[in-house]
Amino acid sequence: MKVIDLNATIRESLGKKAAAKLRKKGLIPVNLYGKGQNYNLCIEEKFLNKLYFTPYSYAVNIKFNNIEKKAILKEVQLHPVTDRIIHVDFYEITEDTPFEVEIPVKTVGLAKGVQLGGRLLQERKFIKVKGLLKDIPDIIEVNVEDLGLEKTIHAKDISIPGIEIIERPDEPIVSVKITRVAKEEAAQLQASQSQEQSSAQSPQSTQSSESKTKKT
Repeated sequence: MKVIDLNATIRESLGKKAAAKLRKKGLIPVNLYGKGQNYNLCIEEKFLNKLYFTPYSYAVNIKFNNIEKKAILKEVQLHPVTDRIIHVDFYEITEDTPFEVEIPVKTVGLAKGVQLGGRLLQERKFIKVKGLLKDIPDIIEVNVEDLGLEKTIHAKDISIPGIEIIERPDEPIVSVKITRVAKEEAAQLQASQSQEQSSAQSPQSTQSSESKTKKT
């Protein structure tokens, strides 16, 4: 898991009015929950955007007042209309202690089921894992090349060395669903095959009947 640096400033004033003033200046209120002490900070919005609006997951070194704390994103509050970040919670971590974090999921390859007319459905965008900082990946790649129609990759099917998957074993991650069009085409094909079989059997039935008539 990659680590990036973020410079922060201690917030002198708290409350909604103080937070609104910070946002007008391009600063976002931040809480850092640590090992025994919590900090009320603010960080420039543009740097938080780079951290949050990305397909990867990062740890951060938060630097303020000659203090440096390693942390992960715990919660991000977005504006209900503009989707701008309005508040962030960080949680302090250490390199020698396992911690839980959600990692983004990325599918790799073209599924067999998709080639047969199915639709790839990514059931989970993130997977919660637990491990040491050095072992946790920035992103979890799931190979779907062998995934057939109506087949699913579950949490139990994903393995990362040194990492524990914190999900139900039967939790669906990626699946291939047969589409309505594919179902209709399959039904038409089956009906056509049945009709051909019936047509192929009909002459035999007629010949058998004629043979019986001649004998009598």
